[in-house]
Amino acid sequence: MILLGMYRLVVFDMDGVLFLGNTPLPDAAPAVERLKQSGTTVRYLTNNSTQTRQFYANKLSGFGIAVTPDEIVTSASATAAWIAANTNIKTVFVVGGGGLVDELEAAGITVVNRDFAPEMDATCDAVVAGLDKGFTYETLLRAQQVILRTGKFIATNRDTQYPTETGVIPGGGSIVAAIAAAAECEPITIGKPEPLGLQFLLEQTGTKPEDALMVGDRLDTDIACANRVGMHSACVLTGVTSLEQANAASGLHVPGRIIATLAELK
Repeated sequence: MILLGMYRLVVFDMDGVLFLGNTPLPDAAPAVERLKQSGTTVRYLTNNSTQTRQFYANKLSGFGIAVTPDEIVTSASATAAWIAANTNIKTVFVVGGGGLVDELEAAGITVVNRDFAPEMDATCDAVVAGLDKGFTYETLLRAQQVILRTGKFIATNRDTQYPTETGVIPGGGSIVAAIAAAAECEPITIGKPEPLGLQFLLEQTGTKPEDALMVGDRLDTDIACANRVGMHSACVLTGVTSLEQANAASGLHVPGRIIATLAELK
């Protein structure tokens, strides 16, 4: 059990924690409401790059969790912000969904993807890749060629699996791995377990790491990210991690707590 009032800030992963696909997990909305009523600040951090923050705000609101886009960080929004602030990259070849495209364009970055003529690939300064359910060999080839020319490859995340109502499906990391193999180039990764998203939320809310909790369902992303930042962590068993896996974790993958469902946030 995690007692209300123990933390100033609680950050939730979303897929496998608050919902599975389009199905809300039954304990999610009540848990978030209990936290808010206790005075805890709540934020959301997802490695899913397929949708915008506004999409997730609407989705969570439909599940009874009131949230605004500025309370959410996605790997797409973090990637766009990082490129705009830290590089001279102006045009990218994108392997990913509409949410990634929208976040990049909102940050002033020009996007080229498989819907553009191949001749446009020559204008690209880098490849940005995430989950792309329309991924094809042609997309792989075009991404490979841009990376071979520019040497620049950015991954929104490396999650190999993605939880749904019917089980796990390939995640964005599976696509990133294919591109990395084809181009023989490891990407810069922005999403969890890299600390950028959590650091942003700590700064946004003025919270010290020791006063914050990350709740997620993945040991290699959510829990490792929290441990890298110095936050407390809780692994919830409603997503991709089993109790056996959580108990066997080592190093940065060891969760501070293991909870069966969000009902244990009381």
